[in-house]
Amino acid sequence: MNKLLVSAIAGAAGLTLLLGGAGTFALWNTSATVAGGTIVAGNLLVGDSGTVGSWTVNGTAKTLSGYKAVPGDILVYTKTMSITATGDNLVATLALTQASITGTTSGTADVALAGYLTKTAVLTATGPGISTGSAPYTVTAATAGVAQNVTVTVTITYPKNAAAGFTAEANTKLGSVSLDNLSVSLIQI
Repeated sequence: MNKLLVSAIAGAAGLTLLLGGAGTFALWNTSATVAGGTIVAGNLLVGDSGTVGSWTVNGTAKTLSGYKAVPGDILVYTKTMSITATGDNLVATLALTQASITGTTSGTADVALAGYLTKTAVLTATGPGISTGSAPYTVTAATAGVAQNVTVTVTITYPKNAAAGFTAEANTKLGSVSLDNLSVSLIQI
């Protein structure tokens, strides 16, 4: 057979297979528009309200820089934060980011002290849209686009004895912990 004829037959067969794999060729088709509507995505944001937070140690206002904590101390940080929660079905949780309490170095005493204090850190929050009870708090949506001020308090207890739920840990002596970057998380649930 002629090479040209064989090539033409093979090409026609290939084209037929390709067209057959594409489905059927409907001679009639139609479409219509439906009235769906428009949606707008909500927003979830926690941020600084512009107010300066404050620390107390055992009920007395303190600056923590250089403060030497001892077992039995209760450190409390209070700050007003801004929360924007916008969405028809939006529910989120507000909680302390435990990893924000860190040892200033990777040394044994620093890591031990950070772990020790992290176990006792408790977040409380009050304000519009915040659930009552204990952390993690539920935050519900407010007026669209309106930021609400919420008072956030972090209480860190340096346990003194086994009655506080911890045994005395000598390996925290001379440990150093950074509380400069305490943070809260706001996560949609």
